[in-house]
Amino acid sequence: MDDDNFAREQRAYQMARTSGLLAGAIAAFIAFCAFELAGAEISETATWMFALALMTASGTFTAVYFVGKASLKKQSLTT
Repeated sequence: MDDDNFAREQRAYQMARTSGLLAGAIAAFIAFCAFELAGAEISETATWMFALALMTASGTFTAVYFVGKASLKKQSLTT
């Protein structure tokens, strides 16, 4: 693997990791607020917060990684 390819892979991973983490944190916060306003118990709220944050973070990471990787590859080919 050459240096340009490694840098492109690393940049795509870092973008995806950051986006996934932010999306998961926002989803957990919204889930907490929604379930607490609805009057759910804390154990149920925590379970749903964990599940929704995990699904959101993994989905966002996957999408941003593959789209970002393709975009960075296209960008490097044109320059």
